[in-house]
Amino acid sequence: MKFIEIKNFTEDLISWQRAQGRHHLPWQVNRTAYRVWLSEIMLQQTQVSTVVDRYQSFLKRFPNIQVLAGSSVDDVLAEWSGMGYYTRARNLHKCAQVVVNEYDGNFPNDPLLLERLPGIGKSTAAAIAVFSYGVRAAILDGNVKRVLARIWGVGDDLSKSAAVKSLWAHAEQLLPNKSADLVSYTQGLMDFGATHCTQYQPVCMRLDKKECLFKNRCQANLSNKVNQIPLKVKKINVQQIEMDWWIYIYRGKVFLEKRPENGIWASLWSFPEQNIFNKNDAEKLNSVKHVLTHRHLKIHPYKILLSSQPKKIKVDQAWVPLGDALKLGLPKPVSAFLKSQDLAHDDA
Repeated sequence: MKFIEIKNFTEDLISWQRAQGRHHLPWQVNRTAYRVWLSEIMLQQTQVSTVVDRYQSFLKRFPNIQVLAGSSVDDVLAEWSGMGYYTRARNLHKCAQVVVNEYDGNFPNDPLLLERLPGIGKSTAAAIAVFSYGVRAAILDGNVKRVLARIWGVGDDLSKSAAVKSLWAHAEQLLPNKSADLVSYTQGLMDFGATHCTQYQPVCMRLDKKECLFKNRCQANLSNKVNQIPLKVKKINVQQIEMDWWIYIYRGKVFLEKRPENGIWASLWSFPEQNIFNKNDAEKLNSVKHVLTHRHLKIHPYKILLSSQPKKIKVDQAWVPLGDALKLGLPKPVSAFLKSQDLAHDDA
């Protein structure tokens, strides 16, 4: 893959970020490795507007890595509940324990060592190294790939390792020479991809007052291929899944069970998917639809009011007071269902 010369890209991006970029996000204040790491993981699959509130809440509950490492994974999942992609939360907990146990609670400043930690990829490692330690390293998350691909007119399939490897090398060549510019440059890439060179309707295709800094140098814009770059890969097949929920209520308590460590909603608390108490007097409720990245779920809830509480239950099952259920790590549709149903008044 060949890259043409784009004059003053790095310098202009640094100037743009300092004048127009984002400077008041909560994780930009007191950029410790812990705070940067947490924000980077949260931002991987969640919009900034959502992360701003959830980040503050997470920090309040887990103010430092020692508290996070010493907490249970259930506590972490409960705080994460509703943000989806729960592997991130489980890896946060694992990573915190590794940093506390192997690095005395301090993240290493070497991007290669950071990349070996649970849940930290090459781009996240670089972000921690740059923002927290001023180490020279290149990032290449989804936003940055899009910015570089459009400006340099990269038409290759960026799901292919060879293309990404080439783009990584180019990203490293673009790094500023002055260490004082590293933070502004790296933040500038993030900001420009998030606010200007967006996936849909970037500023060059909108009729507002914003103007693209690189409109006369961007190869995708000059060739009218902004919508085609980055190359759209083949859509992933989406599974259509139907499942049952068996909602057992007894005297203000609901029966929940922890899901397996692998698969959908791993390690979260949910309703059983089978009629484990073999009750026949179930009330069929309205079906619930929920969309995940690779799955479309249609859920059929059945409510059963019990006259007695079964005593023999498994280790990963529990009778939970309805007032406490929402404090657990729950899949978003389970949480929404509990909030929408007046289960508290269902007393057998």
